[in-house]
Amino acid sequence: MILEGILTTESADERMHVSPIGPHVDRRLETWVLKPFKTSTTFSNLQRTHRAVFHIVDDALLMVQAVLGICNTQEGTPRADYQPSVGWVLRNACRAIPLQIHRWDLSNDRAIADCRAAECIDIRPFWGWNRAANSLLELSILWSRREMVENAFLTEEFERHKVVIQKTAGDREFEALALLERSLADRSKT
Repeated sequence: MILEGILTTESADERMHVSPIGPHVDRRLETWVLKPFKTSTTFSNLQRTHRAVFHIVDDALLMVQAVLGICNTQEGTPRADYQPSVGWVLRNACRAIPLQIHRWDLSNDRAIADCRAAECIDIRPFWGWNRAANSLLELSILWSRREMVENAFLTEEFERHKVVIQKTAGDREFEALALLERSLADRSKT
């Protein structure tokens, strides 16, 4: 199954790089397969360090910021702690799962990294997801695939999910929606 979350990796100067990712996992969270594009910063960092930290989150705004790349800007960097034996751990995540890559397959456009998980770090209880957060997660995934879909379809899906978000959102979900809407408007101008 695919588990949506956020991955942190280390840059060459030990700064944090944040990216959304959906690794393939088993239900016991013992088998992990990451599939980064070989052109991505995430791939470069994984190739160099052979480790990452996967985060289970319940914050739709953080997920949207990760998808839009805002987390990797000076003003958008989420609070995190660097643990030398683990890597970067997001403070607002629910759980952090350190991953160690033990095998690569580089034969396709997307690399395949088989990973072993270290002991899970419990940070705080999982608050949960409501309909707005679920819609924002779907829109985030759709946005990350925007080069593969028609703009009309993307706009239609935004409008469909927007109704759900407006009915059930809190402040952070409305902020996330506004970020996605600005990105969609900017894309439509080009």
